Amino acid sequence: MSATPGWYDDPDGVVGRQRWWNGASWSDVTRGGETAEPRQPAYDMLEGGRSPTGSRRWLPWAVLSGAVLLIVVLATTLLVGTGGGGAIADPISPTVNTSPPSNTFPPGTVRILDPDAGISYAYLGEGWRELDFLPRPEMLALHGQYIVTQETLPDDQGQFVAECSSGPLALQFAVSGPEDYAGVIDPLSESFRANYYPAPNEKDILSSEAVTIAGRPGHLLKFDLTWDIAGYDSTGERVALLLLDTGKARPALVYVSVPNTHAELYGVIDQVTASIELL
Repeated sequence: MSATPGWYDDPDGVVGRQRWWNGASWSDVTRGGETAEPRQPAYDMLEGGRSPTGSRRWLPWAVLSGAVLLIVVLATTLLVGTGGGGAIADPISPTVNTSPPSNTFPPGTVRILDPDAGISYAYLGEGWRELDFLPRPEMLALHGQYIVTQETLPDDQGQFVAECSSGPLALQFAVSGPEDYAGVIDPLSESFRANYYPAPNEKDILSSEAVTIAGRPGHLLKFDLTWDIAGYDSTGERVALLLLDTGKARPALVYVSVPNTHAELYGVIDQVTASIELL
């Protein structure tokens, strides 16, 4: 199996479905095909530590460059195989979009729709782009919006962003109902803390409480992270994590994070949570 991360035909054999290969193992993230129960991921980022993307999310050109590299590798393999005159196995080819990425919302957009989690919420307006990051281990699917808050990070780690995203809670976080949310929200926050922020950092919990949103039970955690690391414009970030029962098999997870360089945007946390509706 190629070590290059990407979308490949599902090894479970479901017709028309693709599964994300993270470079080391098959993830639980799929797209297309027949409806099937998501399988248990073969990794646990709570134990695995920081993601290979560094302290923040991959941005669109990372996905595109990886796809272009995979095309070159596959083309080279085919040329070498035919030159030798022997039979070669058909390569596993992901679906690749070679057109320039477009992550702006269409005119007239007023709400972000997340059919996987079963919710919608407010579009935050001009300048906020549609998420097209790589899948993350805390969610089974990813929808949302972001703005760039720092163009260049140390050691070419990409860009720093403010983000509002959502998706179904990943299977590695075991819950049977809303009564379990309070016990899961803290380890969930530690996963986000380890995977997407510069370290070392300090965590200050602002509130952790049961809530009712759109008539459904949930749990909302708000906390601040602070750090003092050369090369970062920000010295901290305000974060909110919401688990919400939507009647689906997995609760909706909403993640909002704003660097303190853009503290005037802290209010989007309450704006987004108050705007949530069920689909």
